[in-house]
Amino acid sequence: MRGQTSIDFLVGMSVFLLTVAFVFAALPNTFAPFAGDDGADVLAADRVAAHLAEGTLAREGRPNVLNATCTEQFFDEDVPGPCHQSNLNDALGVGPTRRVNVTIESDEALVYAAGPPVPTRGSVVVASRLVSLGGEERTLSVRVW
Repeated sequence: MRGQTSIDFLVGMSVFLLTVAFVFAALPNTFAPFAGDDGADVLAADRVAAHLAEGTLAREGRPNVLNATCTEQFFDEDVPGPCHQSNLNDALGVGPTRRVNVTIESDEALVYAAGPPVPTRGSVVVASRLVSLGGEERTLSVRVW
């Protein structure tokens, strides 16, 4: 009987360690349904980018070719007009629980920007569209968090 003490200890420790490993492996998945899901943000960003590039800011019948006057009204708070927006979330159809930042950029610099600054930490979803503004290619980016 005395010879089995080492074997009993080895079997017991193996079972204990396997149980601890299983608990640590399963624990993150236990809380996964309650964690934030970026899937809705991906859909919102893509929908807003398409809505702006193909509808709100686009020339009639010409998707991805932006109307310069409408684009300026949308991004500049001081320029009134039919494309002017006072509340970005309402104008884009995004609920009040999400933050949205919309930019139009060229290769060299930022051309237009609307919305709060993009956070440096956390999850931010980006949807982009290549658009034409004033005959030049630009990138329309929508960031949602």
